[in-house]
Amino acid sequence: MKLITRRRAIGLCVSAMLVLSLAGCASQGAGSASGDASAPASASGPVMVKDMKGADILAEGEAKNIVTANSVATQMVLMLGGEDAAATLGAGFNNAQGSLNANMFPGLGDKRTVTRDDCTVENIAAIDPSMVVIDNDDIVKSLRDSDIPAAFASVGSPETIKQALQIIGDCLGGDAAAKAADYGTYYDAILAKATDKASKIADADKPRVLYLRSETRACGEKSMPDSWITAAGGRNVGIEMGLSGAGGGEVTAEAILEADPDIIICEKADCADALKSDAKYSELKAVKSGAVYQAPVATAVWSMGTAEAPLMVCWAAKTINPAAFADMDIEAETLSFFKTFYGYELSGAELDAIFHR
Repeated sequence: MKLITRRRAIGLCVSAMLVLSLAGCASQGAGSASGDASAPASASGPVMVKDMKGADILAEGEAKNIVTANSVATQMVLMLGGEDAAATLGAGFNNAQGSLNANMFPGLGDKRTVTRDDCTVENIAAIDPSMVVIDNDDIVKSLRDSDIPAAFASVGSPETIKQALQIIGDCLGGDAAAKAADYGTYYDAILAKATDKASKIADADKPRVLYLRSETRACGEKSMPDSWITAAGGRNVGIEMGLSGAGGGEVTAEAILEADPDIIICEKADCADALKSDAKYSELKAVKSGAVYQAPVATAVWSMGTAEAPLMVCWAAKTINPAAFADMDIEAETLSFFKTFYGYELSGAELDAIFHR
């Protein structure tokens, strides 16, 4: 797309509103899964997208070059629009040879990796994107001031994950918008099913679970791990430690030993390996019972704010309360999810890699 000048934006906005009116779509966008974002006006015309701060951003219909600066946003663009939709790869996106992302999206090799620091007006104007999706207010403002469409989206909860998918889906339009809405329905159903089963477990019988981002960082309240620990019928030890916030807080080995959780789930392999092998942790209940796990990783880690977060609820339920969730088939759920939302059939070897087997 060409950069939308202020004068052109006004004209396009009027056209978009007229098309929306003729299509019978109210300007408040009540039909989207995010609750706020408007559905695309037409297959090729301009579309008004509402971001997480409530701002309306005019974008070209059927956007095919969306700039993202972090791996999760890139993952979401690829899920909904495929390789053609991604103008860039966000920082941290694993596209190394042999990775699942490289297998699923073999055409990404020539895509440029972009960080937040790269998102200057000059750099982004040179890419000429249909939309920039980013989690930084200052960058959003500077881009919009230069007539580059930019939508604020930041994920840290099930609700914001669904909202981010719908924003991207609305930018892409057509089937992508519908897929984003279907994703929201799916996530809600997974959470409802898990929460219902978990509600039947007595509080005293709920395992105490600690989620470690590293040996020195754990997650408490207001975090993604808290959402799936609770939904899976566990008690979040990070809350007992007084931790809060999406990214977690600092912990010491002494604090971990004192908390002595029933189950420990680690974000990375080096953390899980250290807990299992370091003599200072040998008396932990989780270590002695073999209940130290690494969170599954597919196109991204499941345990934090990524598009594969619904699968983390399923895996956590099966891991934390296997008896209560005996009917949960995590492999079948994973295969179905990838087929439905990525259009990709995982191999047995890829499943093994996801679950670190």
